[in-house]
Amino acid sequence: MNNGFSFASVILSYFLVGGGMFAATLVAGYLEITSEAVLYGLLAAGAFVGGFVAARASRGSTILEPAIGAVAVVATIVGLAAGTPFGKLIWHSAQDETMRFVGAVSAAGVVGALLGAFLSEKALGEATRSSIPWFLYSALSSFGACLLITLLGSIVMLNDSVAARTTNEQGAMVLIGIGAGCLISGLAIGASARVRPLIAAALGGGVGVAGYFALLARAQGDSKDVLGVMLVFGIGGVIVTLIGTALGWSTVGRRTAA
Repeated sequence: MNNGFSFASVILSYFLVGGGMFAATLVAGYLEITSEAVLYGLLAAGAFVGGFVAARASRGSTILEPAIGAVAVVATIVGLAAGTPFGKLIWHSAQDETMRFVGAVSAAGVVGALLGAFLSEKALGEATRSSIPWFLYSALSSFGACLLITLLGSIVMLNDSVAARTTNEQGAMVLIGIGAGCLISGLAIGASARVRPLIAAALGGGVGVAGYFALLARAQGDSKDVLGVMLVFGIGGVIVTLIGTALGWSTVGRRTAA
């Protein structure tokens, strides 16, 4: 096993930990959980799953990359709170509450991810050379990547408030999130894998995009025709993830797999 540092695995861990936490948010929404303590517990559990999976998927050190990925997810959350007009409004009008929320989410993410990565390494040791688990890795990674890149795009590209964005702007951010998320996730998967995972990763990418739309539909309270949209964009996610994985494997993964 290669115990050296892997930048590709850091990116993959970033997406996996984020995907785990977003999956926990989706579960909390469907269960209509209102308790803050339970919500933070679910976020920690989601980060734990993300860190556990990240350690299994990591080409290099199984703890360092998930740790950095978890910190990067926390930085994204802080940036969303402090770097957007809506977030700045919250910081100024309810700074104590916002800081407590950010602190709790940050602690849940970092502690959960580190614990998951540590237990994964101790319990299972070296990652399997089978391509089958990469279906799960890809589904969680592409789900997290689509959402994180959408959030990052909102911070970097859009200066107006969420409420003021036009339908076209919102649609553009969704397309950017899906396209860039699946492509970069696929690249990280291909570069991190120790075996060629093309089919498993591609199918997982489609599932991740479906989860992305399920979370958006839940957040907007609109589930009409969501299955049709999930199917169309899910197929697109399969194709883009396949392209990214093939590129990552051919340029990095295959050369260092041994």
